[in-house]
Amino acid sequence: MSTIREIAEKANLSIATVSKVLNGKSGVSDETRQLILNVAQELSYRPNLNARNLKAGCSRTIGIITEDLTVFNSPEIVDGIAAACDAAGYHYILGNLRLFKRYGNGPKDLRETTALVHAAVDDMLSKQVDGIIYIGCHSHVVISLSEHADAKFVCAYCICKDETVPSVIYNDEKAAYDLTELLLKHGYQHIGMVTGPVESVHTLNRSRGHMRALYDHGILYDPTLTLTGDWERDCGYELGGQLIRSGVNAIFAHNDLMAMGVLDYCNEKGINVGRDLQLIGFDNREIASVCRPQLSSVAPPLFEIGQTAAREMLNILAGNKPAQHEILLDCTIIERESTFAGEKK
Repeated sequence: MSTIREIAEKANLSIATVSKVLNGKSGVSDETRQLILNVAQELSYRPNLNARNLKAGCSRTIGIITEDLTVFNSPEIVDGIAAACDAAGYHYILGNLRLFKRYGNGPKDLRETTALVHAAVDDMLSKQVDGIIYIGCHSHVVISLSEHADAKFVCAYCICKDETVPSVIYNDEKAAYDLTELLLKHGYQHIGMVTGPVESVHTLNRSRGHMRALYDHGILYDPTLTLTGDWERDCGYELGGQLIRSGVNAIFAHNDLMAMGVLDYCNEKGINVGRDLQLIGFDNREIASVCRPQLSSVAPPLFEIGQTAAREMLNILAGNKPAQHEILLDCTIIERESTFAGEKK
C-alpha cells in the first residue's frame, strides 16, 4: 500500500499539497488536484482511516462483545448494530466470549467469566473503540462492566448492574400476558405451562405475565398446570405429556425447543395440534416455521434490539445522557398452524 510521501515523490509535489487533496481541503488548483488523484489511483493509495479518526479525537469504531455468537439471538442483534453503524458511518469490531460453548446452560464459574469479560473489554479498548455494546446470551444481570470506569457501555439482551449503563431488552412479561390473553379470548382457559429453569429471569417474567393475564380475566391460577423444564426438547416431550394427560386444552412452552418436544408427543399419540390442543412457543426459532404443524411462537425484536443499542451508543458518543436504564421493546406473536387451526377459514 502506498503512502502520501510516495505520491508526493511521484507527482513531484510537496507532502503538504498531496495531504490537502487527499483530505478534501481547498487551496489547490484543479489541474494539480487531478494529477494527485491520478497518481494516488495508480499507486493504489488507501487512506488510513483509523489514524485520521484518532487525530480527530475518535475512532468512529464501536466494539461488540457477544457472550456467545452461536446462540440464536446474537447474529440478528449484531446485524441490527451493523445496520445502525453503517447508517451513521461507523465501523465495528466483533469479539466473542464463547460462554455457551464453554459452559452450556449450566452454572458458570463467576471468577473465570469475569476475567474473560475484563480481558475482552481491555482488548477492545486497546483497539481504540469509542464505546462497547455487550450482548448477553439471555436476560441476566452483568456485574463486571462497571469496573471499567474509562469505557462507555450499552447492554443488549441483558441488564447492567450499573444503572448509568443503558440496557436494551424485550418485554417477555408483556408477551406472555398477550399470548395467554389470546388463548383465553379464543375460549381456552385450561392452559398448561412448561417453564424454563426457576433461576432464569425469562422464566420469572413469562410466568408472571401468564399469571397476571389469568388474574385479569378472573381465572384462578392452578400451580399444578405449571411444570418446570430445562429449555430442552426432551423435557418438553415429558412435561407436555403430563399436562395433556391432566386435561389441558392449551400449552404455553417458554421456548420453541420445549414446544417441539410437546409437538413430538402429540404427533406420536395422534393428537391434532391446532385443533385438539393449542400450542405456543417462544423465540420464533427457524424450526417453528418448518415443523408440521407449523408452530405459533413469540418473536423477540432481535434486530431492533441491536439497532436501538447502537443508537443509544451513538447518542452517548454525541455527548448526550442515556435515555433510561432499561429500554423495553415489544415482542410479536406469530400465529401459525399450532393455534386455532379449526377456527381459521
